[in-house]
Amino acid sequence: MNELQCIRAFVRVVEVGSFAGAARQIGTAKSVITKRVNQLEDHMQLELLHRSTRKLTLTDTGADFYHRCVRIISELDEAKSAVRSIEWSLSGQLRVSCISSFTAAYLADDLCEFQREHSELQIELQQHDRIVNPVQEGFDVSFQPGKSQSGTIETTDILPIRRVVVATPRYLEKFGQPRTQEDLSAHRFAHNNHVQPNYAIPFLDGNSVRPVPFEPVVLTNTIWMLESAVMSDECMALMPLFFVEEKLASGALVPVLPEYRVQKLSIAAWFRKTPFTPMKIRILLNFLRQRYGDFPPWERRLAESMPELRANMGPRPAVEV
Repeated sequence: MNELQCIRAFVRVVEVGSFAGAARQIGTAKSVITKRVNQLEDHMQLELLHRSTRKLTLTDTGADFYHRCVRIISELDEAKSAVRSIEWSLSGQLRVSCISSFTAAYLADDLCEFQREHSELQIELQQHDRIVNPVQEGFDVSFQPGKSQSGTIETTDILPIRRVVVATPRYLEKFGQPRTQEDLSAHRFAHNNHVQPNYAIPFLDGNSVRPVPFEPVVLTNTIWMLESAVMSDECMALMPLFFVEEKLASGALVPVLPEYRVQKLSIAAWFRKTPFTPMKIRILLNFLRQRYGDFPPWERRLAESMPELRANMGPRPAVEV
């Protein structure tokens, strides 16, 4: 019996909620995971899990043992990472997930650059248009908006996402140019209800939010549909600056009421909550923070080429002359 393997199998079963799911993440057969957990229980002469045809639940003893095991595994992994990183090199696998819009715009290229700096590291990137639980789905880190409500996941902001209402010039010719925030309520909107469930533009009024409601004609959970709807000349939409930078610069899209600030979002890193964050995650997050900063490069470019957008960005970023 390999006691550490059995403990890791037990922890993964608890986190995923099934023997089959744990086996998929570890990359072995369900029977192997079942055997390891059974061996652990036999070795300790304790029942750690209640098994039924519908679900697995921890016994009281199993719950206490699980939390202790998480700490032990975290400290062991941290010790291994610290030794391996003496020369600031990383190895092994790094599994990453990210919302598809930011993956396509920036993260894919940035992860390739990160891998070039750490050539012994194998990086796997999966993109998505939903909220991912990195613990349950086997990712080291997931980049997505919001904060986790799970006690097993830690979230930390990586970069701000500033947004602006956009439309095509043709749309504004057909339906008119809004002059006030209230005018927006009469316009046709495409809306990403994955990012923002309510139908309102969250404008800022000082330190408070002043929502301006609208009725969407297109609803979607993906930014690609949002873009298609806007480019059809039939809708306007609230979209992130990082995604529409090129179309704003070319004139294919124009900002609507850019003098009014919209409540910003953040892309956060979601990862397993442990006493010690693994070295590879810490180094990756530092790498990305250095690349983006409080005013990411796309916002700096827009602030220079389209001064009317600076009010939307809040305190003016430094612009090189």
